[in-house]
Amino acid sequence: MVSVTKIYDKFQTVIPLEIRNEFNLDKSYKVEWRINDNGKVELDFIKELTLDEMIGKYSAEEKIDSVKLKHDFKNNNL
Repeated sequence: MVSVTKIYDKFQTVIPLEIRNEFNLDKSYKVEWRINDNGKVELDFIKELTLDEMIGKYSAEEKIDSVKLKHDFKNNNL
């Protein structure tokens, strides 16, 4: 599938309907752009997670002292 879009003012463009449908995209996604080793542009669609979606999905490698973390944050020690 090939789709062509125009670049508008402020360098905005549109994700074509066929692409949105193929990847089930909605407004909760961001586009990640990169240039590969061959100089070609690649992109991925990254879903922004809500706090509820993040809970239980990630874990820390080390134990976290939340009281110390809060103290350090309040005192700009981070």
